[in-house]
Amino acid sequence: MPTTITAIFQDGVLKPTRKLKLHPNEKVKLNILRQDRAIESTDLGPMAGAFPELAALADKDLAVGKRLWEQGLTRQLRRVVRKSRPR
Repeated sequence: MPTTITAIFQDGVLKPTRKLKLHPNEKVKLNILRQDRAIESTDLGPMAGAFPELAALADKDLAVGKRLWEQGLTRQLRRVVRKSRPR
């Protein structure tokens, strides 16, 4: 199962910021996504750092996600209203 982690590149080596459940010498595939320092330092409250991959999303991506979420919510509300109507 894919896992997203944060790592720091130091002395030519990527060092994960948390312990990984991997076997010694196990090969893994990496996708490198640079994190903008300005985004890292932004005060995001208690969720800061919980989802670092969200920092890479552009406004367009967020708008699409919001639209899809709203469409799904609207469909669910219609179903609830339909089921609650007396027959």
